[in-house]
Amino acid sequence: MLKNLLLVPLSALLVACCCPSSASAQTLEEQLENAPPIHKVEEDWELVVADPDPLLNIPQIVTVFGPTNAFFDTHTVFELNHGTLPSFGEGGMQLQVWHGNYLVGYQHQQAPTELNTVNELVKYTTVTEIHGNYLDMSVENGTSTTFGTFGINNSLKVRLYTYRNDLNPYEPNNSIAHSRVTFGANRVTYFKRTAIRCYDVNGALYAQNESDAFVHQLSQ
Repeated sequence: MLKNLLLVPLSALLVACCCPSSASAQTLEEQLENAPPIHKVEEDWELVVADPDPLLNIPQIVTVFGPTNAFFDTHTVFELNHGTLPSFGEGGMQLQVWHGNYLVGYQHQQAPTELNTVNELVKYTTVTEIHGNYLDMSVENGTSTTFGTFGINNSLKVRLYTYRNDLNPYEPNNSIAHSRVTFGANRVTYFKRTAIRCYDVNGALYAQNESDAFVHQLSQ
């Protein structure tokens, strides 16, 4: 048996070691094409604020996520270092849920505290989840030097009634296309999504992508 193993060509061993499986080579969109009902989607976000200016209330960052395209139907807007409802306010953060042009509700916290630390790393997770006849939109596991922890104890969460039985189809690129640094982009080194995970009705991880997707990045 050992003799036969040693006779295996080196090229065959290299192919076996270097070629990924067809499953691992699939994009997230391909993995979701024939997915079972998806009930939860998590997206991890990260940004570095190089040089904030509290006097000018910059930078201002917006993350958009949800089960549908932000141009129509249900979507969520997470405003960081500012809030626009019921009128513009400096600092803090605000979560808004919209159904088309109709405001479903909003939550806010930490205002009027403003980003004030050089090269500050900010991380958080956006969550879209089906619970029976309800759709929950939230920001969780937030961390930063200025704000400390945020999005805990449902402090940045809005629930609305939904006709949906699942989140299929979920377009992973919607959040990247609509999120942005709205003011003071030259003060932000980068703003990116670091991972997206999709879970089935039983809470099991069905598909994920851990590749960085940049919303904004300063030229080197």
